[in-house]
Amino acid sequence: MNPPAAGPAPSSPPVDIATRGALVLIGLMLAWRLVLAAFVPLVPDEAYYALWAQGLSAGYVDHPPMIAFFIRAGQMLLGDTPLGVRLFCVLAALPASWFVWRAATELLEDRRAGALAAVLFNATIFGFLGMTLATPDAPLALFCAAMVWCAARLVRAPTPFWWLAMGLATGLAAQSKYSGVMLAGAFALAVLALAPLRRQLLTPWPWLAGLLALLVFLPNIAWNATHDWATLTKQGGRVTAQAPFRPGFLPEFIGSQIALATPLVFLFAVLGLMPRRAAATFRPGGGRALVLILLFVPLAYFAMHALCSRVEGNWVGFLYPLLAVAAAAGMLAPMGSGWAGRNLPGLARATLPLAFGLILALGIHALFVPTTLAGNKDAVLRMTRGWPEFAAEIDARRRAIGASAILTNDYQMTAMLKRELPGVTVQQFDERQRYAFMDEPELLSLPGPLLLVLSTFRSFNDIAGAFGGRKDLGEVSRRFRDVTMPPVRLFRLDPVEAPATAGPAAP
Repeated sequence: MNPPAAGPAPSSPPVDIATRGALVLIGLMLAWRLVLAAFVPLVPDEAYYALWAQGLSAGYVDHPPMIAFFIRAGQMLLGDTPLGVRLFCVLAALPASWFVWRAATELLEDRRAGALAAVLFNATIFGFLGMTLATPDAPLALFCAAMVWCAARLVRAPTPFWWLAMGLATGLAAQSKYSGVMLAGAFALAVLALAPLRRQLLTPWPWLAGLLALLVFLPNIAWNATHDWATLTKQGGRVTAQAPFRPGFLPEFIGSQIALATPLVFLFAVLGLMPRRAAATFRPGGGRALVLILLFVPLAYFAMHALCSRVEGNWVGFLYPLLAVAAAAGMLAPMGSGWAGRNLPGLARATLPLAFGLILALGIHALFVPTTLAGNKDAVLRMTRGWPEFAAEIDARRRAIGASAILTNDYQMTAMLKRELPGVTVQQFDERQRYAFMDEPELLSLPGPLLLVLSTFRSFNDIAGAFGGRKDLGEVSRRFRDVTMPPVRLFRLDPVEAPATAGPAAP
Protein backbone atom coordinates (compact mmCIF):
# COMPACT_ATOMS: atom_id res chain seq x y z
CA MET A 1 0.00 0.00 0.00
CA ASN A 2 1.70 3.18 -1.18
CA PRO A 3 0.98 6.24 0.97
CA PRO A 4 -1.83 8.07 -0.80
CA ALA A 5 -1.22 11.39 -2.39
CA ALA A 6 -3.08 14.27 -0.84
CA GLY A 7 -6.07 15.73 -2.57
CA PRO A 8 -9.75 15.06 -3.11
CA ALA A 9 -11.10 11.61 -2.43
CA PRO A 10 -10.67 9.37 -5.47
CA SER A 11 -13.28 7.20 -7.11
CA SER A 12 -14.04 3.76 -5.79
CA PRO A 13 -11.46 1.67 -7.72
CA PRO A 14 -8.46 3.38 -6.03
CA VAL A 15 -10.26 3.01 -2.73
CA ASP A 16 -10.63 -0.71 -3.35
CA ILE A 17 -6.92 -0.92 -4.14
CA ALA A 18 -6.13 0.92 -0.91
CA THR A 19 -8.36 -1.46 1.02
CA ARG A 20 -6.76 -4.55 -0.48
CA GLY A 21 -3.30 -3.13 0.08
CA ALA A 22 -4.09 -2.36 3.71
CA LEU A 23 -5.45 -5.85 4.32
CA VAL A 24 -2.32 -7.41 2.81
CA LEU A 25 -0.02 -5.25 4.95
CA ILE A 26 -1.98 -5.93 8.13
CA GLY A 27 -1.90 -9.65 7.34
CA LEU A 28 1.86 -9.57 6.75
CA MET A 29 2.40 -7.74 10.03
CA LEU A 30 0.24 -10.30 11.82
CA ALA A 31 2.38 -13.09 10.37
CA TRP A 32 5.57 -11.29 11.46
CA ARG A 33 4.13 -10.88 14.95
CA LEU A 34 3.37 -14.60 15.13
CA VAL A 35 6.93 -15.49 14.13
CA LEU A 36 8.37 -13.21 16.80
CA ALA A 37 5.85 -14.40 19.39
CA ALA A 38 6.84 -18.01 18.76
CA PHE A 39 10.61 -17.71 18.66
CA VAL A 40 11.68 -14.73 20.80
CA PRO A 41 12.06 -15.73 24.48
CA LEU A 42 9.70 -14.17 26.99
CA VAL A 43 10.81 -10.98 28.70
CA PRO A 44 10.65 -10.93 32.53
CA ASP A 45 7.40 -8.97 32.71
CA GLU A 46 5.71 -11.50 30.42
CA ALA A 47 6.94 -14.34 32.63
CA TYR A 48 5.47 -12.49 35.61
CA TYR A 49 2.08 -12.05 33.94
CA ALA A 50 2.18 -15.72 32.90
CA LEU A 51 2.26 -16.52 36.63
CA TRP A 52 -1.02 -14.65 36.98
CA ALA A 53 -2.61 -17.00 34.45
CA GLN A 54 -1.86 -19.90 36.81
CA GLY A 55 -4.13 -18.37 39.42
CA LEU A 56 -6.92 -16.38 37.79
CA SER A 57 -8.28 -13.68 40.04
CA ALA A 58 -10.43 -10.56 39.88
CA GLY A 59 -7.35 -8.49 40.60
CA TYR A 60 -3.62 -8.39 41.16
CA VAL A 61 -1.38 -5.89 42.93
CA ASP A 62 0.07 -4.36 39.77
CA HIS A 63 -2.86 -4.23 37.34
CA PRO A 64 -6.42 -5.44 36.72
CA PRO A 65 -6.74 -9.02 35.48
CA MET A 66 -7.46 -8.86 31.74
CA ILE A 67 -3.95 -9.83 30.65
CA ALA A 68 -4.13 -12.97 32.81
CA PHE A 69 -7.25 -14.09 30.95
CA PHE A 70 -5.62 -13.38 27.57
CA ILE A 71 -2.59 -15.45 28.54
CA ARG A 72 -4.65 -18.28 30.01
CA ALA A 73 -6.71 -18.56 26.82
CA GLY A 74 -3.56 -18.90 24.73
CA GLN A 75 -2.04 -21.43 27.11
CA MET A 76 -5.18 -23.56 26.87
CA LEU A 77 -4.67 -23.75 23.10
CA LEU A 78 -0.88 -23.88 22.71
CA GLY A 79 0.47 -24.67 26.17
CA ASP A 80 2.77 -22.62 28.36
CA THR A 81 5.01 -21.69 25.44
CA PRO A 82 6.07 -18.22 24.29
CA LEU A 83 3.48 -18.36 21.50
CA GLY A 84 0.83 -19.69 23.89
CA VAL A 85 1.50 -16.85 26.32
CA ARG A 86 1.38 -14.21 23.58
CA LEU A 87 -1.22 -15.67 21.21
CA PHE A 88 -4.28 -13.63 22.11
CA CYS A 89 -2.28 -10.41 22.43
CA VAL A 90 -1.11 -10.96 18.84
CA LEU A 91 -4.59 -11.85 17.58
CA ALA A 92 -6.00 -8.76 19.31
CA ALA A 93 -4.21 -6.70 16.65
CA LEU A 94 -6.91 -7.70 14.15
CA PRO A 95 -9.98 -6.31 15.96
CA ALA A 96 -7.90 -3.35 17.17
CA SER A 97 -7.01 -2.56 13.54
CA TRP A 98 -10.67 -2.88 12.57
CA PHE A 99 -11.72 -0.45 15.30
CA VAL A 100 -9.10 2.09 14.20
CA TRP A 101 -10.20 1.62 10.58
CA ARG A 102 -13.84 2.26 11.43
CA ALA A 103 -13.04 5.22 13.69
CA ALA A 104 -11.01 6.95 10.96
CA THR A 105 -13.78 6.26 8.43
CA GLU A 106 -16.27 7.96 10.76
CA LEU A 107 -14.03 10.93 11.53
CA LEU A 108 -12.25 11.75 8.25
CA GLU A 109 -13.64 12.75 4.86
CA ASP A 110 -11.26 10.82 2.63
CA ARG A 111 -12.52 7.33 1.82
CA ARG A 112 -8.98 5.98 2.10
CA ALA A 113 -8.61 7.24 5.66
CA GLY A 114 -9.73 4.08 7.44
CA ALA A 115 -7.33 1.80 5.60
CA LEU A 116 -4.44 4.22 6.06
CA ALA A 117 -5.09 4.75 9.78
CA ALA A 118 -5.27 1.00 10.42
CA VAL A 119 -1.94 0.43 8.67
CA LEU A 120 -0.35 3.37 10.49
CA PHE A 121 -1.48 1.97 13.85
CA ASN A 122 0.23 -1.33 13.06
CA ALA A 123 3.31 0.41 11.66
CA THR A 124 4.19 2.24 14.87
CA ILE A 125 6.70 0.56 17.14
CA PHE A 126 4.15 0.58 19.96
CA GLY A 127 1.31 -0.65 17.76
CA PHE A 128 3.48 -3.51 16.55
CA LEU A 129 5.30 -4.55 19.74
CA GLY A 130 2.44 -3.58 22.07
CA MET A 131 0.23 -6.07 20.23
CA THR A 132 2.93 -8.76 20.27
CA LEU A 133 4.19 -8.87 23.84
CA ALA A 134 1.95 -10.31 26.56
CA THR A 135 1.53 -7.23 28.73
CA PRO A 136 -1.55 -5.28 29.86
CA ASP A 137 -0.90 -2.79 27.06
CA ALA A 138 -2.25 -5.25 24.46
CA PRO A 139 -5.81 -5.63 25.81
CA LEU A 140 -5.76 -1.96 26.81
CA ALA A 141 -4.96 -0.86 23.24
CA LEU A 142 -7.67 -3.19 21.90
CA PHE A 143 -10.45 -1.84 24.10
CA CYS A 144 -9.30 1.79 23.84
CA ALA A 145 -9.47 1.43 20.05
CA ALA A 146 -13.04 0.21 20.55
CA MET A 147 -13.74 3.25 22.73
CA VAL A 148 -12.44 5.58 20.01
CA TRP A 149 -14.69 3.94 17.42
CA CYS A 150 -17.71 4.18 19.72
CA ALA A 151 -16.93 7.83 20.46
CA ALA A 152 -16.62 8.59 16.75
CA ARG A 153 -20.00 6.97 16.08
CA LEU A 154 -21.61 8.85 18.94
CA VAL A 155 -20.41 12.22 17.63
CA ARG A 156 -22.00 11.52 14.26
CA ALA A 157 -25.14 9.62 15.29
CA PRO A 158 -25.71 9.10 19.02
CA THR A 159 -27.90 6.02 19.44
CA PRO A 160 -28.58 3.80 22.48
CA PHE A 161 -26.58 0.92 21.01
CA TRP A 162 -23.41 2.99 20.69
CA TRP A 163 -23.76 4.42 24.18
CA LEU A 164 -23.98 0.92 25.62
CA ALA A 165 -21.10 -0.25 23.42
CA MET A 166 -19.06 2.65 24.77
CA GLY A 167 -19.88 1.62 28.33
CA LEU A 168 -18.85 -1.98 27.68
CA ALA A 169 -15.59 -0.97 25.96
CA THR A 170 -14.79 1.42 28.81
CA GLY A 171 -15.31 -1.25 31.45
CA LEU A 172 -13.13 -3.73 29.55
CA ALA A 173 -10.40 -1.11 29.09
CA ALA A 174 -10.44 -0.40 32.83
CA GLN A 175 -10.19 -4.14 33.49
CA SER A 176 -7.05 -4.14 31.33
CA LYS A 177 -5.16 -1.24 32.85
CA TYR A 178 -6.28 1.78 34.84
CA SER A 179 -5.09 4.07 32.03
CA GLY A 180 -8.38 3.23 30.35
CA VAL A 181 -10.08 5.37 32.98
CA MET A 182 -8.08 8.36 31.71
CA LEU A 183 -9.54 7.94 28.23
CA ALA A 184 -12.99 7.58 29.78
CA GLY A 185 -12.46 10.81 31.71
CA ALA A 186 -11.40 12.58 28.53
CA PHE A 187 -14.54 11.32 26.79
CA ALA A 188 -16.66 12.59 29.68
CA LEU A 189 -15.16 16.05 29.12
CA ALA A 190 -15.91 15.72 25.41
CA VAL A 191 -19.54 14.94 26.24
CA LEU A 192 -19.72 18.19 28.20
CA ALA A 193 -17.88 20.21 25.56
CA LEU A 194 -19.59 19.02 22.37
CA ALA A 195 -23.21 20.05 21.86
CA PRO A 196 -24.39 16.87 20.06
CA LEU A 197 -23.14 14.76 22.96
CA ARG A 198 -24.14 17.21 25.69
CA ARG A 199 -27.76 17.10 24.56
CA GLN A 200 -27.69 13.34 25.08
CA LEU A 201 -27.32 13.90 28.82
CA LEU A 202 -31.06 14.58 28.85
CA THR A 203 -31.60 10.94 27.84
CA PRO A 204 -30.87 7.90 30.03
CA TRP A 205 -28.34 6.35 27.67
CA PRO A 206 -25.12 8.12 28.69
CA TRP A 207 -25.93 7.35 32.31
CA LEU A 208 -26.69 3.71 31.53
CA ALA A 209 -23.39 3.52 29.64
CA GLY A 210 -21.57 4.77 32.72
CA LEU A 211 -23.43 2.25 34.87
CA LEU A 212 -22.51 -0.57 32.47
CA ALA A 213 -18.83 0.45 32.58
CA LEU A 214 -18.97 0.45 36.37
CA LEU A 215 -20.61 -2.99 36.46
CA VAL A 216 -17.93 -4.46 34.19
CA PHE A 217 -15.24 -2.90 36.38
CA LEU A 218 -16.94 -3.84 39.65
CA PRO A 219 -15.18 -7.22 40.20
CA ASN A 220 -11.82 -5.46 40.32
CA ILE A 221 -13.16 -2.85 42.72
CA ALA A 222 -14.48 -5.63 44.94
CA TRP A 223 -11.10 -7.39 44.83
CA ASN A 224 -9.37 -4.18 45.85
CA ALA A 225 -11.79 -3.72 48.72
CA THR A 226 -10.78 -7.11 50.13
CA HIS A 227 -7.03 -6.57 49.52
CA ASP A 228 -6.43 -3.21 51.23
CA TRP A 229 -7.02 -1.34 47.94
CA ALA A 230 -3.66 -2.66 46.77
CA THR A 231 -3.85 -1.89 43.04
CA LEU A 232 -5.56 1.46 43.45
CA THR A 233 -2.99 2.46 46.05
CA LYS A 234 -0.05 1.35 43.89
CA GLN A 235 -1.23 2.99 40.68
CA GLY A 236 -2.80 5.99 42.37
CA GLY A 237 0.46 6.64 44.15
CA ARG A 238 1.95 7.74 40.84
CA VAL A 239 -0.66 10.48 40.67
CA THR A 240 -0.35 11.67 44.26
CA ALA A 241 3.40 11.15 44.77
CA GLN A 242 5.35 14.30 45.53
CA ALA A 243 8.57 14.69 43.54
CA PRO A 244 10.95 17.60 42.99
CA PHE A 245 10.73 19.66 39.81
CA ARG A 246 12.92 17.89 37.21
CA PRO A 247 11.91 19.14 33.75
CA GLY A 248 14.60 17.04 32.06
CA PHE A 249 12.13 14.17 31.96
CA LEU A 250 9.87 16.10 29.57
CA PRO A 251 12.16 15.98 26.51
CA GLU A 252 12.85 12.33 27.34
CA PHE A 253 9.10 11.69 27.27
CA ILE A 254 8.68 13.46 23.93
CA GLY A 255 11.66 11.61 22.47
CA SER A 256 10.27 8.26 23.56
CA GLN A 257 7.00 8.98 21.75
CA ILE A 258 8.79 10.04 18.57
CA ALA A 259 10.65 6.72 18.68
CA LEU A 260 7.60 4.58 19.51
CA ALA A 261 5.44 6.26 16.87
CA THR A 262 8.36 6.30 14.39
CA PRO A 263 9.52 9.81 13.43
CA LEU A 264 7.45 10.39 10.30
CA VAL A 265 4.22 8.97 11.74
CA PHE A 266 4.75 11.30 14.71
CA LEU A 267 5.35 14.24 12.34
CA PHE A 268 2.16 13.63 10.38
CA ALA A 269 0.16 13.10 13.57
CA VAL A 270 1.24 16.56 14.71
CA LEU A 271 0.40 18.01 11.29
CA GLY A 272 -2.96 16.25 11.38
CA LEU A 273 -3.87 18.13 14.55
CA MET A 274 -2.92 21.59 13.25
CA PRO A 275 -6.04 23.68 12.63
CA ARG A 276 -5.07 25.46 9.44
CA ARG A 277 -3.61 22.47 7.73
CA ALA A 278 -5.71 19.40 8.38
CA ALA A 279 -9.02 20.64 9.76
CA ALA A 280 -10.68 20.18 6.38
CA THR A 281 -9.81 16.48 6.37
CA PHE A 282 -12.26 15.89 9.25
CA ARG A 283 -15.95 15.46 8.60
CA PRO A 284 -18.21 18.37 9.60
CA GLY A 285 -19.31 18.22 13.21
CA GLY A 286 -17.41 17.56 16.38
CA GLY A 287 -15.04 14.85 15.16
CA ARG A 288 -11.88 16.94 15.17
CA ALA A 289 -12.68 18.43 18.57
CA LEU A 290 -13.32 14.91 19.88
CA VAL A 291 -9.88 13.72 18.75
CA LEU A 292 -8.21 16.77 20.30
CA ILE A 293 -9.95 16.29 23.65
CA LEU A 294 -9.35 12.54 23.80
CA LEU A 295 -5.67 13.05 23.03
CA PHE A 296 -4.74 16.16 24.95
CA VAL A 297 -6.49 15.54 28.26
CA PRO A 298 -4.38 12.43 29.02
CA LEU A 299 -1.30 14.01 27.40
CA ALA A 300 -1.62 17.03 29.68
CA TYR A 301 -1.40 14.74 32.70
CA PHE A 302 1.61 12.88 31.31
CA ALA A 303 3.36 16.17 30.48
CA MET A 304 2.81 17.38 34.04
CA HIS A 305 4.08 14.05 35.38
CA ALA A 306 7.17 14.33 33.16
CA LEU A 307 8.09 17.64 34.82
CA CYS A 308 8.85 15.73 38.02
CA SER A 309 9.30 12.07 37.20
CA ARG A 310 9.95 9.65 34.34
CA VAL A 311 7.04 8.67 32.09
CA GLU A 312 7.60 5.23 30.62
CA GLY A 313 7.04 5.22 26.88
CA ASN A 314 4.38 2.51 26.91
CA TRP A 315 2.19 4.42 29.37
CA VAL A 316 0.84 6.48 26.47
CA GLY A 317 0.20 3.47 24.24
CA PHE A 318 -3.56 3.53 24.77
CA LEU A 319 -3.63 6.81 22.79
CA TYR A 320 -2.05 5.29 19.67
CA PRO A 321 -5.39 4.53 17.97
CA LEU A 322 -6.02 8.28 18.11
CA LEU A 323 -2.48 9.03 16.98
CA ALA A 324 -3.05 6.81 13.92
CA VAL A 325 -6.21 8.74 13.04
CA ALA A 326 -4.37 12.05 13.43
CA ALA A 327 -1.46 10.81 11.29
CA ALA A 328 -3.87 9.69 8.57
CA ALA A 329 -5.41 13.16 8.62
CA GLY A 330 -1.96 14.71 8.30
CA MET A 331 -1.00 12.51 5.35
CA LEU A 332 -4.30 13.04 3.52
CA ALA A 333 -4.43 16.82 4.00
CA PRO A 334 -3.48 19.09 1.08
CA MET A 335 0.29 19.55 1.15
CA GLY A 336 0.12 23.25 0.32
CA SER A 337 2.84 25.28 -1.32
CA GLY A 338 6.30 26.46 -0.43
CA TRP A 339 8.50 24.26 1.74
CA ALA A 340 5.59 22.01 2.73
CA GLY A 341 4.48 21.50 -0.84
CA ARG A 342 8.00 20.60 -1.92
CA ASN A 343 8.90 18.24 0.94
CA LEU A 344 5.80 16.77 2.57
CA PRO A 345 4.76 14.56 -0.38
CA GLY A 346 8.15 12.85 -0.31
CA LEU A 347 8.00 12.46 3.46
CA ALA A 348 4.50 10.98 3.16
CA ARG A 349 5.76 8.44 0.64
CA ALA A 350 8.62 7.53 2.99
CA THR A 351 6.48 7.17 6.12
CA LEU A 352 5.38 3.56 5.79
CA PRO A 353 8.63 2.22 4.28
CA LEU A 354 10.59 3.76 7.15
CA ALA A 355 8.20 2.38 9.76
CA PHE A 356 8.18 -1.10 8.22
CA GLY A 357 11.96 -1.04 7.93
CA LEU A 358 12.28 -0.25 11.62
CA ILE A 359 9.83 -3.01 12.54
CA LEU A 360 11.65 -5.51 10.34
CA ALA A 361 15.06 -4.56 11.75
CA LEU A 362 13.80 -4.69 15.33
CA GLY A 363 12.26 -8.11 14.74
CA ILE A 364 15.40 -9.52 13.14
CA HIS A 365 17.45 -8.24 16.06
CA ALA A 366 15.04 -9.83 18.55
CA LEU A 367 15.18 -13.15 16.70
CA PHE A 368 18.89 -13.44 16.01
CA VAL A 369 20.75 -10.69 17.97
CA PRO A 370 23.20 -10.28 15.06
CA THR A 371 25.31 -7.79 17.00
CA THR A 372 26.20 -7.25 20.65
CA LEU A 373 27.91 -3.89 20.16
CA ALA A 374 25.54 -2.15 22.59
CA GLY A 375 26.42 -4.63 25.34
CA ASN A 376 24.04 -4.83 28.26
CA LYS A 377 22.52 -1.49 27.25
CA ASP A 378 20.71 -3.41 24.49
CA ALA A 379 17.25 -3.80 26.03
CA VAL A 380 16.27 -6.72 23.78
CA LEU A 381 19.41 -8.67 24.63
CA ARG A 382 19.23 -7.76 28.31
CA MET A 383 15.63 -8.91 28.72
CA THR A 384 15.53 -12.01 26.55
CA ARG A 385 18.92 -13.70 26.49
CA GLY A 386 20.96 -15.85 28.83
CA TRP A 387 18.19 -16.88 31.22
CA PRO A 388 18.33 -20.71 30.86
CA GLU A 389 22.08 -20.87 31.50
CA PHE A 390 21.84 -18.37 34.34
CA ALA A 391 19.02 -20.31 36.01
CA ALA A 392 20.98 -23.55 35.64
CA GLU A 393 23.97 -21.98 37.39
CA ILE A 394 21.76 -20.68 40.20
CA ASP A 395 20.24 -24.13 40.62
CA ALA A 396 23.70 -25.72 40.71
CA ARG A 397 24.64 -23.36 43.55
CA ARG A 398 21.39 -24.27 45.33
CA ARG A 399 22.10 -27.97 45.10
CA ALA A 400 25.71 -27.47 46.20
CA ILE A 401 24.60 -26.11 49.58
CA GLY A 402 21.58 -28.40 49.87
CA ALA A 403 19.12 -25.49 49.83
CA SER A 404 15.43 -26.39 49.81
CA ALA A 405 14.34 -23.19 48.07
CA ILE A 406 15.50 -20.00 46.36
CA LEU A 407 14.54 -16.59 47.71
CA THR A 408 14.69 -13.35 45.71
CA ASN A 409 13.83 -9.71 46.28
CA ASP A 410 12.78 -8.83 42.73
CA TYR A 411 9.59 -9.85 40.93
CA GLN A 412 11.24 -10.16 37.52
CA MET A 413 13.99 -12.42 38.85
CA THR A 414 11.35 -14.47 40.67
CA ALA A 415 9.27 -14.91 37.52
CA MET A 416 12.19 -15.93 35.33
CA LEU A 417 13.62 -18.40 37.86
CA LYS A 418 10.17 -19.92 38.43
CA ARG A 419 9.81 -20.35 34.68
CA GLU A 420 13.27 -21.80 34.08
CA LEU A 421 13.28 -24.01 37.22
CA PRO A 422 9.75 -25.48 37.35
CA GLY A 423 10.60 -28.15 39.93
CA VAL A 424 12.28 -25.76 42.36
CA THR A 425 10.61 -23.63 45.03
CA VAL A 426 11.30 -19.98 44.17
CA GLN A 427 9.73 -17.21 46.24
CA GLN A 428 10.14 -13.48 46.59
CA PHE A 429 10.91 -12.54 50.17
CA ASP A 430 9.37 -9.07 50.14
CA GLU A 431 6.26 -7.71 48.38
CA ARG A 432 4.39 -10.88 49.27
CA GLN A 433 1.05 -9.36 48.29
CA ARG A 434 2.08 -9.72 44.64
CA TYR A 435 1.60 -13.48 45.03
CA ALA A 436 -1.69 -13.58 46.92
CA PHE A 437 -3.18 -15.57 44.03
CA MET A 438 -0.65 -18.40 44.49
CA ASP A 439 -0.77 -21.17 47.07
CA GLU A 440 2.75 -20.80 48.45
CA PRO A 441 4.12 -21.92 51.83
CA GLU A 442 5.08 -19.37 54.45
CA LEU A 443 8.66 -18.29 53.89
CA LEU A 444 9.78 -18.91 57.45
CA SER A 445 8.31 -22.41 57.33
CA LEU A 446 10.67 -23.46 54.53
CA PRO A 447 13.29 -25.92 55.78
CA GLY A 448 16.84 -24.61 55.63
CA PRO A 449 19.24 -23.85 54.32
CA LEU A 450 17.93 -21.45 51.66
CA LEU A 451 19.65 -19.71 48.75
CA LEU A 452 19.10 -15.95 48.50
CA VAL A 453 19.53 -14.39 45.04
CA LEU A 454 19.91 -10.67 45.68
CA SER A 455 19.31 -8.38 42.69
CA THR A 456 19.61 -5.21 44.78
CA PHE A 457 20.28 -4.60 48.45
CA ARG A 458 16.72 -3.37 48.93
CA SER A 459 15.15 -5.26 51.85
CA PHE A 460 18.44 -7.07 52.57
CA ASN A 461 18.45 -6.22 56.27
CA ASP A 462 14.87 -7.45 56.64
CA ILE A 463 15.72 -10.68 54.84
CA ALA A 464 18.92 -11.32 56.78
CA GLY A 465 17.30 -10.42 60.10
CA ALA A 466 14.61 -13.05 59.63
CA PHE A 467 17.17 -15.86 59.55
CA GLY A 468 19.65 -17.18 62.04
CA GLY A 469 22.73 -16.94 59.89
CA ARG A 470 23.94 -15.97 56.46
CA LYS A 471 27.00 -16.71 54.39
CA ASP A 472 28.11 -14.70 51.37
CA LEU A 473 28.53 -17.05 48.38
CA GLY A 474 29.77 -14.45 45.91
CA GLU A 475 28.32 -13.18 42.64
CA VAL A 476 26.81 -14.76 39.55
CA SER A 477 26.24 -12.95 36.25
CA ARG A 478 23.97 -13.75 33.37
CA ARG A 479 25.87 -13.90 30.09
CA PHE A 480 25.18 -13.97 26.39
CA ARG A 481 28.11 -14.35 24.01
CA ASP A 482 30.57 -11.60 25.00
CA VAL A 483 28.04 -9.60 27.05
CA THR A 484 27.88 -9.83 30.84
CA MET A 485 24.80 -8.54 32.64
CA PRO A 486 24.93 -6.87 36.06
CA PRO A 487 25.64 -9.54 38.70
CA VAL A 488 23.43 -10.86 41.46
CA ARG A 489 24.82 -11.72 44.88
CA LEU A 490 24.17 -15.09 46.50
CA PHE A 491 23.80 -15.82 50.20
CA ARG A 492 23.18 -18.99 52.15
CA LEU A 493 20.48 -18.40 54.75
CA ASP A 494 19.92 -20.63 57.76
CA PRO A 495 16.63 -20.55 59.66
CA VAL A 496 16.51 -19.30 63.22
CA GLU A 497 16.82 -22.29 65.50
CA ALA A 498 13.94 -22.67 67.92
CA PRO A 499 15.08 -22.41 71.55
CA ALA A 500 15.37 -25.74 73.30
CA THR A 501 12.37 -26.57 75.45
CA ALA A 502 13.26 -26.63 79.14
CA GLY A 503 12.83 -30.03 80.82
CA PRO A 504 10.59 -30.59 83.84
CA ALA A 505 11.78 -29.08 87.11
CA ALA A 506 13.59 -31.48 89.47
CA PRO A 507 11.50 -32.52 92.44
